[in-house]
This record gives sequence, structure tokens and C-alpha cells, in this order.
Amino acid sequence: MTTQQTQIKHALSAWDAWNHLGFINRSDRLKKLSVELPQTRDASIKSLLRTLLDLSVTLEPIQVMPGPTGESNELYLNGRGVALVIGDDSASKTAMVGQVMAALATGNCVLLQWNNNREWVNDLVEKAHMFGLPNGVIQALPDMPVEEAMAIEGIAIVAAVCSKDNARLMNRSLAQRNGLLVQLVAETDSEHCSHLLQPDHMLRFVTERTRTINTTAVGGNATLLELGSTEL
Repeated sequence: MTTQQTQIKHALSAWDAWNHLGFINRSDRLKKLSVELPQTRDASIKSLLRTLLDLSVTLEPIQVMPGPTGESNELYLNGRGVALVIGDDSASKTAMVGQVMAALATGNCVLLQWNNNREWVNDLVEKAHMFGLPNGVIQALPDMPVEEAMAIEGIAIVAAVCSKDNARLMNRSLAQRNGLLVQLVAETDSEHCSHLLQPDHMLRFVTERTRTINTTAVGGNATLLELGSTEL
């Protein structure tokens, strides 16, 4: 088994528990973490993370959907799985931290790679583990070509900080993958993080799920049940 396969397996093992913490609990944990990490103490990064983590909390409510009598239907949001957070030569530390926190806050595990800043990546991951994030929730990916990283089986999202040209190339590369479609979430404005600050940015890290419960099995509308058995 390759290093990347081991890391994906580790991330998927940690994903279920991390995802089921819920948006509010994850936001609380990440806010405490962001205070401790040296990489997040810059004023611009603090402001960005506060905005992202406050926005993630708004994704928590479960929507009750209409349905037939005797059935409860709920719509909720779920993390997609494993996110590859990757940066090119144009990436900034602020945008990279923003993509990492957006992926984590929405219930995804992170594989982090920034080939030009290996020391920074390793330090961020090490400190995140030290201050309470499980090892499988965030991991540093070894240096490798971008194309090779995006071809790793098991990733569900590529959260990139890159130029517009590289974003187009990444999109084409992901479109050629076999199997599960992989979502590209790109920040091409590493200076101002204008994409990260868009209201729908966090929604690109999640997927909709529905839950249906047969309420008649636990004492639903007894009158309707009784009518159904009345002899005419």
C-alpha cells in the first residue's frame, strides 16, 4: 500500500466521527484551535477565519420536508469526505488557511499540500494535532506533481489556491477522472480571498442528504390507522 493510499484510509476512518460532530461543534473546536496556531495569528487571517467559521454554523439547521402521512422527511448537509487542499506559486498563506478551515468546518478531512512551502505545511499539521485535531482529520501530503496528487483515489474535493489558468487546467484534469466526480473549489484571488468570502463558497464543500422516518411504526396517526382497518 502506498503512502497516499494509507493516508486516504486514515482520513476516511476519521471522517465519520468528524463529520458527525455537527457544524456548531466543529466551529467551536476550530475557533479554539485558530487561537493557538501560529499560522492563524495574523490579523487578516483571523478576520477571514472568523467569517468562515461563523458562516459554517448557519449550515447546521435541519430542514423538515413535506411528505405523506406517517412519514417524516428531513434535509440536512453533510461533508463530502476527503478534501485535497493544494496551492501553486500564486497562493498565499491567508488563502491556504482559509481553504483548510472551510474544508474542516464543513465536515471534511484534509490532505494538505503546498510544494513551495513544505515546512509551513508540516508545521501547521503538527500544531493542529498538538492542539486537539485527530491525526486522520488533517495530514500533510508528500511533495508530488499536482496532476499526481489530484489523481489520488478517494478524494472528493480539490480545494485549490491557484491562478485562473491553473484552475482551468485542474478542472480539465478532474473531468477526465474515472468514477466519482471530484468537486473543484478554487480561490484564484489569493490576496483578497474574494471567492472564500462569497456566501455560497462553504456550500461547495458539502452535499445534501435526506433522512426518512416511518413515524407510524412508533405511534403515528392512530386515527388513520384505525380508519384503514374499519369494515364497511
